[in-house]
Amino acid sequence: MNKSSFLKFFFLFFISFYLVGCSIKQVAINSLLNSSGDSISAIYLSENDPELVRESLPTNIKLIELLIQQSPNNSGLLISACQVLTVYSYAFILKDAEFILDEDFTKSRILTQRGKKLLLRARQYAIDAIETKHEDFFSNFSNNHQKYLLDLDKDDLDKIYWLVASWALLISISQDDPKMLAELPKIGFLIDRGIKIDENYESGSFYDAKFIYEVARPDISDEIAIQSYDKAIELANGSRASLYLSYAESISIKNQNKTEFLKLINQVLTYDIEKYPNQRLSNILAQERAQWLKSRMDLLFF
Repeated sequence: MNKSSFLKFFFLFFISFYLVGCSIKQVAINSLLNSSGDSISAIYLSENDPELVRESLPTNIKLIELLIQQSPNNSGLLISACQVLTVYSYAFILKDAEFILDEDFTKSRILTQRGKKLLLRARQYAIDAIETKHEDFFSNFSNNHQKYLLDLDKDDLDKIYWLVASWALLISISQDDPKMLAELPKIGFLIDRGIKIDENYESGSFYDAKFIYEVARPDISDEIAIQSYDKAIELANGSRASLYLSYAESISIKNQNKTEFLKLINQVLTYDIEKYPNQRLSNILAQERAQWLKSRMDLLFF
């Protein structure tokens, strides 16, 4: 289904939801749920207009949540809810909070708290998606990760990845919450399980996460983290500009290597966003962040 026909179908379904009887309505819901998850994420991740995504995501988040009420055990729909909430929080709410921090601390704080609430919902949807197949997974995993991680298999990779993404972002904005920070190792366990199942998942995306996770851990050396970065670069095969940005922010700035930083930032800024259409949105957002970082070099390097 192409973008235009999918959106048209989505709109017609939304109208019919209120017009048809209960039995017909459920048939329509089931038909949509069987195919909507991948289409929703594909539409957004391939979009070349971030502002269009910003404007449309809130409505679609509520629509997905409406559908979840009708079919609460549909794992595809649950993980779609996690995806859109995580993307919306990261790409817009938390980005805005960071970009205005110097000018308006109060508003930045308000946006950060809003992002935190949305990410808590996103994480719960990912947990719910896993538990449609693995009952009580989260509490079991928290008590004995070594045993219960083994229950996760290839069919769970999307759920693992988006649980990691939403949870890691949540921890990153909860630096004043010791209880939340104490959960960081659990993310590492999930990442390692994802790699164990399929290190090639989404062109090595778990290694992207592993690199960011490792540089956030003070007990893990940069040398070990860079090994994960190198593996991510190898498996991504040039498809994700965000990798260069991650290295520039986490390694180059820490080492005060301005030359390396500029080289990586320019790689992002000159990246051909049309080369990998399914990564278009994330690469455009990476370029926006790279431009912002470049404008702050006097603050980042001493």
